[in-house]
Amino acid sequence: MKLSVALCTYNGSRFLEKQLNSILEQTIAVDEIIICDDNSSDETIKIINSYKNNYPELISLFQNSQNLGTIKNFERAISLTTGDLIFLSDQDDIWYPKKVEINCQFFEKNQNCILVFSNGDLIDDNERFINETLWDKWKFDDQTKSIWNNNTLAFNSLIKGDNKITGATVCFKKSLKNTIFPIELPLGYWHDSWLGTNAAAQQGLFFIEKSLIKYRLHIDQQVGISNVGLEKIILNANKKFIDKQKYFLKLRIMYPHLKKYIPYQMKKNGFKIVLLKVKRYFNL
Repeated sequence: MKLSVALCTYNGSRFLEKQLNSILEQTIAVDEIIICDDNSSDETIKIINSYKNNYPELISLFQNSQNLGTIKNFERAISLTTGDLIFLSDQDDIWYPKKVEINCQFFEKNQNCILVFSNGDLIDDNERFINETLWDKWKFDDQTKSIWNNNTLAFNSLIKGDNKITGATVCFKKSLKNTIFPIELPLGYWHDSWLGTNAAAQQGLFFIEKSLIKYRLHIDQQVGISNVGLEKIILNANKKFIDKQKYFLKLRIMYPHLKKYIPYQMKKNGFKIVLLKVKRYFNL
């Protein structure tokens, strides 16, 4: 299988080298690293180019002329990958050496798997362990795991905004690209939950009960568990709007041909008119 990494950067010069080194030092080598930079103003591009000069056939850099934001930057990076398996990567974490190998073995043993996510050990700016994991923070305990073993129940949790997936741990089959674009989501929802929701809808969402990365917490993080409080404020402030959008998220997944129709119609006509059109379309 061809293995791709979709890595997004934005002013990530502090930690980027450690992350790139950890990807390059995997026990099973990846075939391409697609880097999309979201108009960085620090030394990020200089660092990437130095690696690109050493690995010209492995690393490809795409620079956004203007800031797209995290979700759209990942959408672009994913769309540019050509591999059979696609690994998502943040700019500030560190992969354990067997991350790629363990994921590949998992897909070989679980043919129905479309997307798999894993746990991660939390570290601070200086790479000191915090003695907690991502799943501790997300409260992804044994009871919740047993629920998520049922993809229908996991799908329902994700639609409700109860996400347990961290994008930096995700690996998925290229077939998922057929259903996820465009990534148009309500405030408080992120690309990782969107990918997981689509995989669960196809009964292909799995998880590996191991920590395969060191997940860094720091003040400059764009997304992640350090911003959970902010996300809850956004969700509460937009509860009525998001409740309506959840309905459309579900429709977009269950009826893929509506994925382009709904977001633009929502902006143009509002919830009630689009809901009426959808109901008429499906004779509801």
